[in-house]
Amino acid sequence: MVGRNIFIVVAFAVVIGVSCSKVAQESVDDARAITEAYDEWVKAVNAKDIEWWSSFLAPNAVFLPPDSPPLETIDAIRAFYIAQFRDPEFSLECTQTFVDVSQSRDLAWTRGTCDGTFTTPSGDIGSGSGKWAKVWVRLDDGTWKCRLNTWN
Repeated sequence: MVGRNIFIVVAFAVVIGVSCSKVAQESVDDARAITEAYDEWVKAVNAKDIEWWSSFLAPNAVFLPPDSPPLETIDAIRAFYIAQFRDPEFSLECTQTFVDVSQSRDLAWTRGTCDGTFTTPSGDIGSGSGKWAKVWVRLDDGTWKCRLNTWN
């Protein structure tokens, strides 16, 4: 009987260990997918391709740009970025520095930094640095999309 109980405990520990390893690997896979999506997001920004860039937005996305009212519809978000994309000097160099995926694997948040170049109101070339945070949601098809974006 003792031998059987030890077998059950060892078997349970192996199952738990495999299960934990699987969950950990899935979380790593999710973080990698979000990082890849964000890298493509930045490429789409620098290509000034509004259709490609918009493909990273969740259907109910909200953006909170600094010194501006919230952008609470996809149309408002797209209009904001279309205006940015019209600037011939506009470009971003961004790095995602952190990804945290929820245990339920349907929500994640990320943060990072960006350096930007743009045309100032006086017509000069300007630049700036900032920090950002995003909330990502996993859609039913398994893709990760940005639900909330804010930066300074």
